[in-house]
Amino acid sequence: MGGIPDFPPKFSEEKIDLGMNYEKEVEKHAPELMEELQGIADGSGIDYSVLATHEFSPYRNQPSCTVMAISGVHTQRGLPILARNHEWIEEDGEFLSLHHTKPEGRIGSLGFTFLGSNLSRYGGMNEEGLALSSAAASFKNPGPGVMLNVATRWILDNCGTTEEAVAFLMKIPKVWGVAYLIIDKNNTIAKVEAHREKTMTTYIEDGFEMITLLFDSPEMKSYNEYVGNHLDLHEARKKFIPKWFDQNKGKINYDLIIEALKDHEHKMCDHYFDGRNNHGICWSWIVAIGENDALVCAGPPCKNEFKRYGIS
Repeated sequence: MGGIPDFPPKFSEEKIDLGMNYEKEVEKHAPELMEELQGIADGSGIDYSVLATHEFSPYRNQPSCTVMAISGVHTQRGLPILARNHEWIEEDGEFLSLHHTKPEGRIGSLGFTFLGSNLSRYGGMNEEGLALSSAAASFKNPGPGVMLNVATRWILDNCGTTEEAVAFLMKIPKVWGVAYLIIDKNNTIAKVEAHREKTMTTYIEDGFEMITLLFDSPEMKSYNEYVGNHLDLHEARKKFIPKWFDQNKGKINYDLIIEALKDHEHKMCDHYFDGRNNHGICWSWIVAIGENDALVCAGPPCKNEFKRYGIS
């Protein structure tokens, strides 16, 4: 979809040295991804350290988004659903990349990322019936760890259940404050609010959960970083979506979810210009566990159509 960003990026020696500190954490917790990246470097002729810095280190902020998970008990077709608005620079929707991944001896998946990011995933669904995505809550960087884009890819490759994904997220060192939302074919939903100083998992009993912009568990709020209008957006969405769920549970389908994702009144789809870039939703997607495709919208959902793409 769309054009190709400038790639490979240009890094100073200082940035590369920092990036390799993060690479060491990936070596401990997801070494098979390093092997894959080395293969990409060998095949492309791009220096491995440049690719590793690009994929593994926090030289750029991560997306602050909205994600919701809905148990099949509450959907029209009885299928668990995960939906996401990816909040970033709007024009970057043209760089959306859908990756069909089939690693040898592991689990195939459909994952979402940007062109140029070969390993990274910012969400997806795998062939075992597990879907996940995330939203950043703090960009303070306390030290080397496993970035959310790398953790998401490893989980899609290796985890068939929510509990397995949670176990991985609990053990890895964290980089920034990130909330993950996970759902599997058994309708098990977990919210993992992950920070280097503290990580908390909540299993959801009523079949519905959402995350957006900030941690919302009382035990994790002290780790939030309040950037720009994030608090206003967070509060508006946390007020709207639970009411939307209560009004529609039992009959939730793609059309209802799309209407919610593009809602302006409650700031689900918000737009602002910072003098340089248009900020808002750069893409949206919806997956239903048990179906072989995903609905994807490149660009703000209020202006663009959702299209179907196969998972395999």
